[in-house]
Amino acid sequence: MPDMSVGLIIAMPFRQWGLIDGCMDNDASIETVNGSRQRADLARSIRRAGWDQIAHWTPGVPGSGSWPPSDEVVKPKLTIAQWLLTVDVLERWAAFGDQVGHHDAAAQDRELRGLIISRLQAHGVQAL
Repeated sequence: MPDMSVGLIIAMPFRQWGLIDGCMDNDASIETVNGSRQRADLARSIRRAGWDQIAHWTPGVPGSGSWPPSDEVVKPKLTIAQWLLTVDVLERWAAFGDQVGHHDAAAQDRELRGLIISRLQAHGVQAL
């Protein structure tokens, strides 16, 4: 089993990272109110990692950080534990999207989930 704290970069267009950011925001909110505090904290850590790496956000510095254009390739570096939560969260919200009739959004979440799983598997991490 790989070390879950090892950082791994998975490149993707920013529009895909935006899906991750939004799903993590939703997941952290739900888990904070009615679920696992540990999962909520991990989801928030994923969002912060994106802000720090992609938007170059600096805590306490007003005006720091801005998101790149949607087609720009970004290279977020997350721990394996963070990537595994990302895979789980994308499936959770894809299933919810299907339930409420947002099939296009669900398909986008699943496509991104597949990309991440394939990259993790290339590094010897079983993500299913």
